[in-house]
Amino acid sequence: MWTVSAIGCRYYEQASLPASYNWSFRHTYPEADRLINAFDFGHAILYEELARHPLEAADRVERQRFHFIVAHLLPDPPGEPLDEEALAPDYVRLIPEAHEMFAWAHMLHRAIYDIWADDHIPPDRKDAEVARAIRYYRTRGDLALSSRPKRMSLMTDGPFGGGFRKACPRYSGLLWSYHWLQMVLYDAMIDSDTPAARRADIAAAVKRFGQLIADPPAHMPTVMPMSASIAPEFARRYPDAAIIFDNLHSFHDVVADIMIATSIPARAKRNAVLTAAAVYRDSTSDVTSVADWRAMATMTSPDQMGGIGFLPGPR
Repeated sequence: MWTVSAIGCRYYEQASLPASYNWSFRHTYPEADRLINAFDFGHAILYEELARHPLEAADRVERQRFHFIVAHLLPDPPGEPLDEEALAPDYVRLIPEAHEMFAWAHMLHRAIYDIWADDHIPPDRKDAEVARAIRYYRTRGDLALSSRPKRMSLMTDGPFGGGFRKACPRYSGLLWSYHWLQMVLYDAMIDSDTPAARRADIAAAVKRFGQLIADPPAHMPTVMPMSASIAPEFARRYPDAAIIFDNLHSFHDVVADIMIATSIPARAKRNAVLTAAAVYRDSTSDVTSVADWRAMATMTSPDQMGGIGFLPGPR
């Protein structure tokens, strides 16, 4: 657990692993990449509202921010990643550790996208490159989420579990729609045999995402998407990465639940987030088996998570 204050926190950022595939996804699939940039805005601005306007945050997030994102940002997403320190300064100052944990996991997301987007990497080398990216991710023990699956009760139980979902159901569904697309993009690339098929399948996944956020919240996920359910090939091929990302998405919800909880004094919220962060990094507490993690993903209909995969494009 962190013992230093936010202002005095000794922290440093780390660059992505230098590799020939860097930025391949952005150059090859710019429409999908721009959506990922917009997703980063959606997460950061949520935590900024919760940190800066705790009493009005639910209304501001559920109405103003939701409308801006769905009506303006997602139809025309930014072409470059956003600077979250500038976008959400109060949040970053309050819990820089959580901010960096999110950023580090998002960097792993982008690295695996890049590996599968780079057609210069032969199929029989993809797995080795993904394994190398995961090893690099784990070099930051102060940031890396555990690759042991955490119990779902860690997110759902407790005095403030599900609080954000209750207060902001549309915005929660929007974030879960983000997480759906982030995972389904992997299967769209892995399941495709040719570059043309991969482009068609990614376009199909992006189109399906548009359907999820149309007429909100009618088509949005009603439970957190789990990798083994919505991206089964990715979860089978890279279980460590899939578990890391499920833990990431669960931790996103936990931070929102803590930040919006009126039962937690404002002065105690930072420590509550850091306590949760420590649990999500360690590999001993609140863990379950990989078999149970896979079984958990089948206990709820995939349709409630956004649906399995995507509609394949023409071969």
